[in-house]
Amino acid sequence: GNFSFLSLLDLSSNNLSGRIPGELGSLQNIWYLDLSSNNLSGRIPGELGSLQSLTGLYLSSNNLSGRIPGELGSLQNLWYLDLSSNNLSGRIPRELGSLQNLTRLYLSSNNLSGRIPGELGSLQQSLLTLDLSSNNLSGRIPGELGSLQILDTLDLSSNNLIGRIPASLGNCTSL
Repeated sequence: GNFSFLSLLDLSSNNLSGRIPGELGSLQNIWYLDLSSNNLSGRIPGELGSLQSLTGLYLSSNNLSGRIPGELGSLQNLWYLDLSSNNLSGRIPRELGSLQNLTRLYLSSNNLSGRIPGELGSLQQSLLTLDLSSNNLSGRIPGELGSLQILDTLDLSSNNLIGRIPASLGNCTSL
């Protein structure tokens, strides 16, 4: 069918299975996409990065695997991204630092590894919540996170982080 004028798609809290169709990337008018709390598996299609009207992307509590596609960094109107409680692996893409309107970023309870990208510090005008808890992240806490001056929630618990707590976090006066 032709759903090109669809602006909201909420299929959350069902028993949907299979993959997320890459064809959803053609829904150019969609601003809200919620597929959370299903049994969806496979990768997050990079085609979702072409949804330029999207403000909220909710894919939490599924069985999604593979990497977080860097193409999501193209979603310039996105303010809410929830990919928590999946089986996502690999690094957090530095491209997420390009989401200049992002207010809430939830990547908790996955199998993400590598370092926390300092590029997330570029979101100082917008980011309120950064939840990277319960992953396999390693290395140091990047000092760039101290640029997030309006951040009110920072959760990095249950990872493999090392080193000192950056003094720059003292700039996050809303914590």
